[in-house]
Amino acid sequence: MDIQSLIDDYMKWIKSEITFSKVGEYYEITTPYLDSANDYLQIYVRQKGDEVLFTDDGYIIQSLKMAGVKFNKSKNEQLIRLLNQYGVQREGDDLIAKANIHDFGKKKHLFIQALMRADDMFVSSKSRVSSIFLDDIQGFLDEEEIFYSDNVQFTGTSGFSHNYDFLLQRSKNKPERLCQAVNSPNKSNMSNILFAWNDTKPVRRKESQLIVFLNDENSITRGVEDAFQNYDAQVIRWSQRNSPQSLKLLSA
Repeated sequence: MDIQSLIDDYMKWIKSEITFSKVGEYYEITTPYLDSANDYLQIYVRQKGDEVLFTDDGYIIQSLKMAGVKFNKSKNEQLIRLLNQYGVQREGDDLIAKANIHDFGKKKHLFIQALMRADDMFVSSKSRVSSIFLDDIQGFLDEEEIFYSDNVQFTGTSGFSHNYDFLLQRSKNKPERLCQAVNSPNKSNMSNILFAWNDTKPVRRKESQLIVFLNDENSITRGVEDAFQNYDAQVIRWSQRNSPQSLKLLSA
């Protein structure tokens, strides 16, 4: 597999799919990434001196509220913790970030990732409206005494930084394992994770693995699970987390 060629093709696809237009003092950038409502994510940017401001104009928070998410104290703390991973803040309903003009590309990448993760993590299945998938996984790992580091970040060969939800350290018997939680297993989330993994993998140890937790209490888009497996990602369905195979994959 020519990883660099795949990454180059992915970058060309992103560039060809992004559009923008001027809206007042901002530029509206439409990305090729889909949110949970299958709408293309849009962000707004403006420059002031050497600084660039990014905002979603309140879209993510307002969409989540319309979907029934109630941002009480606990939800706000969970959201802030998630956003902090990407250097993003909340001001009212707006999600915002600032960066030096020279860091525009990297910050735009992280800002879009933050929007996608917030949209994905806070859209819960009907049977679990009071919990967040990421917290459920953390609770499961703690209960099974599986030791991990959470919220880790690596820079890939492209120069972009990628966040991973958990890192399971390598041991005598197991390789390093990077883990991602996918609450809404759709093609947009899948593509984003696979790009990050293919960009990260060349700078990690050769035997490093990617483990993807799929929340199968929500529907899994056809082809998503197969695509992960085709790229040598290990898939754990949430309903099968306690299976011997899953526990063996996660244990030291």
